[in-house]
Amino acid sequence: MKRITTLLATLLIVFCFTNNVTAQLLPDVPSMKGRWVAGGNFSAGLYGSQLNVGISPQIGYRVFDRLEVGTRLIYELDYLFDRQNGNLAFHYFGGAASTSLRVYKGLFLHAEDELLYGMSVYNHTVSNGNWFNSIFAGGGYRQYFSNRGYAYFLVLYNLSYDLHGSLETPYFQPIVFRVGYCFGF
Repeated sequence: MKRITTLLATLLIVFCFTNNVTAQLLPDVPSMKGRWVAGGNFSAGLYGSQLNVGISPQIGYRVFDRLEVGTRLIYELDYLFDRQNGNLAFHYFGGAASTSLRVYKGLFLHAEDELLYGMSVYNHTVSNGNWFNSIFAGGGYRQYFSNRGYAYFLVLYNLSYDLHGSLETPYFQPIVFRVGYCFGF
């Protein structure tokens, strides 16, 4: 609850600070139709003996032309193939609340509070699960392909990442890259 209050207070401060600056729509940033946006991202990778697959649908609401708030559901699978010792799989389920503020053309700032439940499966044995809370901050770029949708690229820093190897986050690095899409309705 404290994190949600902090996130909302930060949004209010950012809005009050940027409300005096007039947003000018430029030719490459069309006025989006509708207030609601839906989309998400999909990830997949095979790195030697490790498979990573993820899906994350999202929905958001455009409060103002430059400010968007939303939520997303998350499923991630990390699978390690090991013929000698047995396969190991990590499953992560959860959700996130986020906000984005467009600052110039397609450039935007992004903040997100993510809560994941993670569990591992080793040789068909399920371990006890853990909850992970990660706070992200960063920015990105939106490429608008019509007045109804855009693709986005995000670079986020995990503020919950501990350089000393804490198990407070399931991420292996503090920097997270995301690519996705959204459509307005």
